[in-house]
Amino acid sequence: MSLISVGAVAGDWKKLGERRVSFGNDTDTIHVSALKGKYDKISIRVEDAPIFMKKIKVFFGNGGTQVITINKRFEAGKQSLDFKLLSAPRVINKVELSYRKAMGTYKSAEVKLYGLKD
Repeated sequence: MSLISVGAVAGDWKKLGERRVSFGNDTDTIHVSALKGKYDKISIRVEDAPIFMKKIKVFFGNGGTQVITINKRFEAGKQSLDFKLLSAPRVINKVELSYRKAMGTYKSAEVKLYGLKD
């Protein structure tokens, strides 16, 4: 429902934050400054190790939230599709990641959050 095509030019995306996630936890948070502005879409990129992303919960500046169910394994170096934010453009305060370790002996992965202003 929230998945949108990957049509954006890479230069249009702005990195909003990143988080090293340890596989001892199953949730982590990326905090985003309101100074980063308003965004229409977000995307995540995984580095260093594969990860199975269950869902992400976006917390907006006005107190609202949006849950985006993913349920997909991301290989290291891969980026998600674009996720359209409801009632965009929106200020993002933070994004809560819900995930689990992918098969293997990895200790952690880097998850990067990007935003796009249409």
